Amino acid sequence: MSILVNLIMVLICLAIAGAIVIIIYAWMKPTDKTSVLTSKRTVLQLTSLTDKEAVFITEMPISNTGVEDAAITDIFARPYLPQEQYKQATVYSNVETSNRRRNDNYFEAFILQKKSQVSLIVTFRFVANTGYDIKEAMKNMVDMDVAIYYNGMARKEIYIRKDFFTVKSAEISALVGGADNDR
Repeated sequence: MSILVNLIMVLICLAIAGAIVIIIYAWMKPTDKTSVLTSKRTVLQLTSLTDKEAVFITEMPISNTGVEDAAITDIFARPYLPQEQYKQATVYSNVETSNRRRNDNYFEAFILQKKSQVSLIVTFRFVANTGYDIKEAMKNMVDMDVAIYYNGMARKEIYIRKDFFTVKSAEISALVGGADNDR
């Protein structure tokens, strides 16, 4: 009977040791280190201006400094511009990668290789609300915080992260004098 008890004790110890090794491996295993480098965004550019609409773009990299690839499944921009703060126009946003431009407001998932980065293009479309001309509305623009949300996955679970930047009212006011092309 003591051999059976000793065998059971050995098996329990091995199971506990195995569980500890698996937990340590899962905790220490590498993953991606993805972030949107909002501090490296380009100055805002006016790409289109009509009586009712102004379209601006800015670019910034999304970088993976980790040791494994990341699958970036979705990215979107959330401009914080409530009507209580600014009611002259409504802002819409879109994010796309510079090498995968789309016209359908759909973000195409991609693999972000380890130790690499891809350029994101963030588009803001301001549409004048009823009773306003877009140039007049843009003159009254306020600073606008923007959150870039992105979903990804590597070896660990799916994550949702966000990074912020601010579009200054002076940036927009300086650009509303006109654009080279109309949509």
